[in-house]
Amino acid sequence: MRMQRQGGAAAFSETADAYQQTMAIALAPVAAEVVRRATLRPGESVIDVGSGTGNAAALAVGEARRVVGLDAAAGMLAIARRRVPDATFVEADFGALPLDDGHADVTLAVHALLFAEDRVATLREWRRVTRPGGRLSLSVPGPGDVVPSSVLGPVYDAYGIEWGDDYPSADDVVGWASDAGWTRLDVATDPAMGIPLADDEAFRTWLRVGARNRLTSSWEPERREAFARDLMTAAPRDRSGGYRLPFGAI
Repeated sequence: MRMQRQGGAAAFSETADAYQQTMAIALAPVAAEVVRRATLRPGESVIDVGSGTGNAAALAVGEARRVVGLDAAAGMLAIARRRVPDATFVEADFGALPLDDGHADVTLAVHALLFAEDRVATLREWRRVTRPGGRLSLSVPGPGDVVPSSVLGPVYDAYGIEWGDDYPSADDVVGWASDAGWTRLDVATDPAMGIPLADDEAFRTWLRVGARNRLTSSWEPERREAFARDLMTAAPRDRSGGYRLPFGAI
């Protein structure tokens, strides 16, 4: 059983509330850094691909900017529209965007590229909708030694789950972007970035997000509970006693 892309956009749509309570909070600092590095200017056209529940879009609105968030998960967009009424949200596959060439001055993508089957083709599509001389600011989780499976892997193995091993390195991201035609590339890493989960209830909510929920939905309740407890036993704790799963950011 492979977890990372199980169910795709539909899995995230079904579990959007759980995502908003856990992953959206965890990714807020990453979204802030992605937007900061984009150096947005007044009046620009901005697209946020893989917008999710709208973290980056919320930070991009203002100063007469025109912000469009795109995501294939309708449930996520329903939350984004409530959170960020000043942006426009469109249900779309980020690998085939329903936008004209050169639509945006700036393209943002917070941890979306990981879910692309062909990362170079997807980056090329994002370049198509960004005007010549425009900018792309993105993040991906990784590298692979600072993601949840680095500490939870033995539990996944015990339950016959393959997490997925295609988390990129900084060099991978630079190579993909270069192959897609992007130039003047700059990369930074934050291996200390993590997923904070305040208590057992928050941990269980995180387990209901996307692929994790889809993959275990057919299990008996007793097996799901045992899985959750084994994961919590393996998960590192923070100073407050809550959980903090490694995730990394590039």
